[in-house]
Amino acid sequence: MVVFRYREDIVPVAIISAYFLLDLLIYFTVENPVFLAAWFVLGIFPKTNVCVWNHNHHHCRTFNRPLLNRLLEIMYGFQTGMLATTWVLHHVNGHHAHYLDQEKDTSRWRAQGKTISVWRYIAEGILLTYPRAIQVGHRKPKLLRRYYLELSVSLGLLAALTAYRPLPALFIFWLPMLASLVVTMRATYYHHLELSTSDEMAASRNVVDSKWLNILTGNIGYHTAHHYRCGLHWSRLPELHRKLEPYIPDDCYTRTVPIYYWIDAIDLRVRGWLFHQNQRKASTLATEHSE
Repeated sequence: MVVFRYREDIVPVAIISAYFLLDLLIYFTVENPVFLAAWFVLGIFPKTNVCVWNHNHHHCRTFNRPLLNRLLEIMYGFQTGMLATTWVLHHVNGHHAHYLDQEKDTSRWRAQGKTISVWRYIAEGILLTYPRAIQVGHRKPKLLRRYYLELSVSLGLLAALTAYRPLPALFIFWLPMLASLVVTMRATYYHHLELSTSDEMAASRNVVDSKWLNILTGNIGYHTAHHYRCGLHWSRLPELHRKLEPYIPDDCYTRTVPIYYWIDAIDLRVRGWLFHQNQRKASTLATEHSE
């Protein structure tokens, strides 16, 4: 039986799993608070990207085997703060089903007819994501029962890890989970802010000018396509975006945070340097052969 549903998931899952194993190694072996604090700060950016892979997994499951999916969700939850299948209830059933209706959207950017601030959006994300997920679950009792079981397992493991080594647990699990939620909420605030609530082609912002944003997040920049077919595997989104592109308004394209463009710039410089090195070698070989 094939383990992965899509072979494109093999590399990102391997990298994220290796990162988690490194987290565990530090949790079990390091007590120095300065080192732990530095590891936490250095992990904010990569774990924010892991949060998007967690999101992608709950739209389109990674493995063919349910047990492997549950284990992956535990790992993702410990890295990002979105434990168990919170994404399924809160995001898939609460946001994607209602993102055009700000009265029902669990990630609403408008309340009482007014646009809320980014700080309120972040606060609601931190404080209300789990209650809203459970509220959605009341309409799906079977899914809610499974959610309670999976959430209990994750929280039980976190409690045990915290009791065994409190300080490492704080810096390796609890603070990264909180930081990932904050950064993720700040990013998602702008996905639909003050866009159309009637036309799905004009309801999402897209970022297609950063190669590395879409590499590191599994094509989250193709957001209109993602909402158009939210169960589509992340690797198929660029192709769908090309088909939808004629219908997407210009004001539904935006830029992302600078760090991704910095990585793009480094990538261009490295590839330019490699190209010139290859050209130089080719020129040298041609000269040698001519002699």
